[in-house]
Amino acid sequence: MYGILAWPPDDLSEWMQQLSKTHGVSGYGPPHLNLRQPFKWRWSQEALRRGVEGILRGHEPFRVRLGDWRTFGGGVVYLRAYGGGPFQRLYHALEPLAEPEQEIEGPSYIPHLTLALGLSDEEARELAAKLPPPPRKSFTVREVALVTDDDGGELIELARLPLGGLENQETSRPA
Repeated sequence: MYGILAWPPDDLSEWMQQLSKTHGVSGYGPPHLNLRQPFKWRWSQEALRRGVEGILRGHEPFRVRLGDWRTFGGGVVYLRAYGGGPFQRLYHALEPLAEPEQEIEGPSYIPHLTLALGLSDEEARELAAKLPPPPRKSFTVREVALVTDDDGGELIELARLPLGGLENQETSRPA
């Protein structure tokens, strides 16, 4: 499985990881914003990297505004994110790369950063209601991480690719 995502800034990532420890919960890998639903790729990783890089050239860095804590059915607690038109355009530009593994997002995808998976719906609602607001209101997405996962469910970063071309490359977070 492959993913295309944005890492949040260090302070936000560390804050979310501390919340995970405090409440004894976890998401899938470190905090991240999916820019495309996870998918399988049957060609080389280099071909995928080049394809993603080509798509990203047509999309400039954009700001993601952070909202409140919410839940999805199935015991998921997440921090709502709003990327507006730039996020939606990038999300839709990345969709045709490959069929998704499962149709879980589609056109109604809600941008978010997951804090917890696998709770009961009631536990998720209770946790979301008591979480503090994020320490920042927004962050800028300047680059995209191309990742895969291993058999243990860990995310492995394969490449970081700048939005809008090489002149916009700025590292926001180590892998």
